[in-house]
Amino acid sequence: MSKNAHFIDHFLSHREVTKELISKIDSDHYSYKPTPTSMEAEKLVNHILESMYSFARFANKQQPEKLFGEGDTSDLVKRADIYTEETVKLISSLSDEDFEQMIDVSQIFGKEVSAGQLLTIAVEHEIHHKGNLFVYVREMGHTELPLYIKS
Repeated sequence: MSKNAHFIDHFLSHREVTKELISKIDSDHYSYKPTPTSMEAEKLVNHILESMYSFARFANKQQPEKLFGEGDTSDLVKRADIYTEETVKLISSLSDEDFEQMIDVSQIFGKEVSAGQLLTIAVEHEIHHKGNLFVYVREMGHTELPLYIKS
């Protein structure tokens, strides 16, 4: 199995759970935050989606960009679907050799890392925030929650 196919399987095993959690957030809860210093639910979801997409663009030696502008009122599930599709396209375009190419992310991490390492960091970042989403949706009253990953 190619590195990109293997990585996409790993990424989607987590992203599908993230998307399921996002689907539980009604638009009237977009501004919900569990503590005064927490991100609002909509901002947290955007952060998760935009971060993974941006890191996939960096891995492809492209500058990060957002697919939705500030103040966009589109549904979070729609945003998640589009960001997921576009992120998968970016990862799919990487060859096995591309996964070994060094990417200068010294402005963010203080060093260069391989594209594969960068994508791993991105998934670990999503996993961290997926844990936050579990708390958010539970506090919104949801009790039927997905498992940690989908196989």
